[in-house]
Amino acid sequence: MFCNKCGAQMEDTAKFCPACGAPFYMKGCLAQAFEDITKVPGVMKRVLQIAFLPAIIALVSLLVLIIPIIGWVACPIGLVLSWIAGICCNGYAIEWGRELSRGRGFDTSGTILRTSLFSLGFFSSSLSGVLSIIALLPSLIAQLLVLLGGAAGIGAVAYSSYSYGYEGAASGLSGVLLIIMLLTFVLNIASFALSILFTMFSDAAVMHLAVTGRVESAFAFGKIWKSYKKQLGKLFCASLLPGIITGAILAVVVLILLGILIAILAGVSHSGGFFGGGIGAILIIALIIFAVAFVGAFTSMLKYRAVGYWAQRYAPEWVHEGDTDYAFKLPGATGTVDAVL
Repeated sequence: MFCNKCGAQMEDTAKFCPACGAPFYMKGCLAQAFEDITKVPGVMKRVLQIAFLPAIIALVSLLVLIIPIIGWVACPIGLVLSWIAGICCNGYAIEWGRELSRGRGFDTSGTILRTSLFSLGFFSSSLSGVLSIIALLPSLIAQLLVLLGGAAGIGAVAYSSYSYGYEGAASGLSGVLLIIMLLTFVLNIASFALSILFTMFSDAAVMHLAVTGRVESAFAFGKIWKSYKKQLGKLFCASLLPGIITGAILAVVVLILLGILIAILAGVSHSGGFFGGGIGAILIIALIIFAVAFVGAFTSMLKYRAVGYWAQRYAPEWVHEGDTDYAFKLPGATGTVDAVL
């Protein structure tokens, strides 16, 4: 825990800051994570450096498209490097959140491009991606029902027209369409709910892995579920609320940039001068990619710090799992994420 006034580290049970003496009242996980970024000396600078890294690489990669041939080769390479940097930023954010529970000497000033951070970030993204695909299954089934329902509707119309005339055909078609609409609505709602629950569970599972220092911990669903189900509201605020807030801000920025891009393209079409307009369009697209990469990295930092606070406060038993559960520990693991990954 950190003091809200001076940023000094404190004991979890402390009522007053040992450095400045200010009284301390525990805030929500997300609010405390935001204060860590904005009020702890040097943290905001470090977070911005981390978030700018993949964003700057992506921006430069797209701008080099202006250079013929060389740019066409350098651009995809640069975008891959930006993706790698983004994955490493994700791993850094997880480690930064994990240190709240373990405090295992994480080097916050070290280089971002580390294999251990890439491994942790890649695993997190992969697990989240798999669960997102599973959550989409009801929605995909709904789309399939629409296609099958269309064929069934045509058959119903044909049969009703033959047997009962035009009125019977209309009645049969409306009945089929109503059933399809209801099923599609229910399945899409189920998919939306699952995507929320699975995202929260994925973040909890990744933090469980980071705190215990073992890859298998991410699949210890029973242990994760035990803590997960007790504090769903608080985990929602830590896991999903950062993305909702920053996503809304990003949407406004992207819409403004898209408006400028459309104006540029319209001007190119009107004037017929592609070269100047083409450079402008590339610049706007580069700025959009920059904004997306920056907001994504910043959101990861805020989210996993908040999830780290959630794990520290509501899943303290995770810290000591490795002390007793030897059968669940990787052979030769030292208890740190770097050692396991």
